[in-house]
Amino acid sequence: MQSSIVIFVFVIIGATLYEDVQGAKTCKEQISDMTKMQMTMMSKCAKSMKFKNGKEKAAKSMCIMKCVLKDVGMLDETGRTGETQFKTLVAKFFEKPEHQDYVFNVLNPCQVEHGPSMDPDEEFCKSYDPFIKCLMGKLMQVCPPGA
Repeated sequence: MQSSIVIFVFVIIGATLYEDVQGAKTCKEQISDMTKMQMTMMSKCAKSMKFKNGKEKAAKSMCIMKCVLKDVGMLDETGRTGETQFKTLVAKFFEKPEHQDYVFNVLNPCQVEHGPSMDPDEEFCKSYDPFIKCLMGKLMQVCPPGA
């Protein structure tokens, strides 16, 4: 499950690496650089949830991902996502409009298909799983060929 969480975070935050801010690194190299930051976010979320034990942490692993989604701005104050959150998040990390359009078009179908079924009041956050799996499936499409 932890590897799935890492892959998911690559989609959400690692997607931001498509923007060639430094000019010299490829998308894959930048994703590698972001691993430490991503792990920090997951750790912060897990610690903030103050799980009683490992069993509870495992049962609520999707809640950790929900926390990461919220921290990066993909969820609104009600715990839901939508086109507005996607556009805001993409614009936050990508300066060039063509990059914003590319990443938005890759990831947005996940929120269209799975966003409405998210239940922010669900104890184990399982309704976020299809959305997260969809984003994970889009991971390889975030970096375009040659990026």
